[in-house]
Amino acid sequence: MPDNEWDEMLVEATGEVLETMFFTGVYGPAQVGGAAAEPRVTARLSFVGTPSGALTLSVTEPAMRALTANFLASDQDDALPAAQLGCVVCELANMICGSLLSRVKTEEHFRLSAPELLPEGAVCPPGQPNQSLDVGDGTIDLWLSLEPHAN
Repeated sequence: MPDNEWDEMLVEATGEVLETMFFTGVYGPAQVGGAAAEPRVTARLSFVGTPSGALTLSVTEPAMRALTANFLASDQDDALPAAQLGCVVCELANMICGSLLSRVKTEEHFRLSAPELLPEGAVCPPGQPNQSLDVGDGTIDLWLSLEPHAN
């Protein structure tokens, strides 16, 4: 499958999850370098199937606070502990990956690892993200790494 099809499916999957589970949407591509210096919450999970690979998701902290408040139905002004933000970013990564893989036409079932929260300042995959999306209060960057035999 060509990379542009994967990128399109990734945007669709992210939009679907944000709309149905986080009551927000994607407002388009994020401005290049617009949120580079902001603190971020990052999670990664891998999947095995045809194809196999990994999804890394990095969300600016203000966006993650807003998404967490929406997901947990709490007031955005409430102080949300870092552990709660971490749990929700892991669940967000899990839902986006599941939505993405449900769009792949294959007879094989996928096995997903448990999402893991990466430490603050962790290095994301090399290169630019596959997608950098504006979600209103900040950005979500997504890296999709597929094993070479997937193309």
